Amino acid sequence: MVLGLTSTVAYGRAAEREADVPTAAAQVLTWTAGDAIDRYASFPTTAVAGPTTIVFENSTATGNTTGMPHTLTFDVSDPEYNHDVPLNILANPNDDQGGKHSVEVTLTPGRYRFHCTIPGHGQMQGILTVTDPGGEDTTAPETSAKVEGEKNADGAFIGHATVTVSATDAGTGVDKVEYAVGADGPWQPYTAPVMVHETGTHKIRYRATDKAGNAAAEKAVD
Repeated sequence: MVLGLTSTVAYGRAAEREADVPTAAAQVLTWTAGDAIDRYASFPTTAVAGPTTIVFENSTATGNTTGMPHTLTFDVSDPEYNHDVPLNILANPNDDQGGKHSVEVTLTPGRYRFHCTIPGHGQMQGILTVTDPGGEDTTAPETSAKVEGEKNADGAFIGHATVTVSATDAGTGVDKVEYAVGADGPWQPYTAPVMVHETGTHKIRYRATDKAGNAAAEKAVD
């Protein structure tokens, strides 16, 4: 607990130094907490990229009647999410701010996972989706597939065929790519080219989703 407080104070001082710079945040995002240890009382789910004031309040005004501490922490360890904002705010109604803290950050397009790091509070979590300020990302990723391998005179692959799937997204970026073998095979995470060894005709289906949740239409190669 002491380490968490030290980290928070250091971050707060950095934020105070940043606040001296005469640039106004484009938006204010507020999280609140209370007595519950399985959820934040309120939190945003979307934002736009750019300078942002983040407010975390865990006070009597937001329903904390027990002095329970909570943190608002952005996960910077999972490559699935943005990791450029090392936010870690510890707050409780009895701290020197009365449980209400604010910091200045710069958000980038993509997704941030936030959670509470207090032991036993692991269910307090969520996802913040950030879009480009030019407009909301409503465009699905572009996908394609290429089949390679040695062929015989009839055009059939010899030994094996390798299917490489590609996905690009100019908005929030690609979140995940999946593939499936056959007309009704289960979807699996695509992490490397798919190699098909069995004799016969095969269908490889593929799809992709971006970080704003836009899903590309399913495609297939035979």
